Amino acid sequence: KILTVPNAGKVDLVGAQDEAIYLEFSTRQIAALGLNQQAIVASLQAQNAITPSGVIQSGPERISVRVGGQFTSEESLRAINLRVNDRFFRLSDVATIRRGYVDPPTSLFRFNGQDAIALAIGMKPNANLLQFGEALHEEMNKVLADLPVGVGVHLVADQPVIVEEAVSGFTRALFEAVAIVLAVSFISLGMRAGFVVALSIPLVLAITFTVMAYLGISLQRISLGALIIALGLLVDDAMIAVEMMVARLEVGDNLRKAAT
Repeated sequence: KILTVPNAGKVDLVGAQDEAIYLEFSTRQIAALGLNQQAIVASLQAQNAITPSGVIQSGPERISVRVGGQFTSEESLRAINLRVNDRFFRLSDVATIRRGYVDPPTSLFRFNGQDAIALAIGMKPNANLLQFGEALHEEMNKVLADLPVGVGVHLVADQPVIVEEAVSGFTRALFEAVAIVLAVSFISLGMRAGFVVALSIPLVLAITFTVMAYLGISLQRISLGALIIALGLLVDDAMIAVEMMVARLEVGDNLRKAAT
C-alpha cells in the first residue's frame, strides 16, 4: 500500500530477521538407533540437491529436465524418509524440527528499547517532499485502521515536518533580514539607497526560485540550508555595493563610474 502513494520511490525493511529451520537432534536417540549426525545430514543434503535427469529433444530445441527434492516447509522435512546404513526412518523420529530466526541476528531495530521493524520510505527524485508527506500520512491513517490489536505504528523521523519547519524558519529569517536591512539602510544611507538594498533581496530570491524550478531542484534540507547561508551573503554584498557607490558619488564620480 505504501508504494501506491504518489511519488513513493522505495520502501526498505529495517530490522526484519531472516528465518531459518533448525534441526535439533537427540544424541541419545541417534546413538540408540546406531546412527550418527553427520550421516543424517549427508543424506538430507543428497535429497535436497537438484540433479539433471535427462534432455527432451523438441525439433531444434533441447530442454533440460531436472528433478529436485527441495524442502519447502517444516512438514516436508518431518515427512522425509532417510536411508542411513541400509536403514530407513523418518527425520521426525530422530530430530525436532522448528522454524526460528537466524542467530545471531544480522541487524536489529529498537524503538523505546523494544524490538521493532522499521519502514524506510523514500521519495522519487524531483518530487515535492511536502506533498509527498501529506499523501503518506493519509495512507498511513488508512493502514492504522486495519491493523490488529497490539500492533502499533510510531513515527521515528519525518523529513517533511523538518523541511516545513526549515521553510518557516527561512521565511522568518528573510522577513527579519529585510526589516533590519531596511532600517539600517534608511538610517545610514538614506531613503534611495536603502530602497535599492531592500529591493535586491526579494528580486534575487525570486530569480533563484525560478532557476530552481527550471532545474527541478525542490525544497530540501540541503537546498534550504544553502539559501539561508546565501541570504546572509546577499545582504552583506548589497550593503557593501551600495555603500561603495554612495562613497564614490560623494567624491565626485558620475553615476556610471560609481556603479562600475
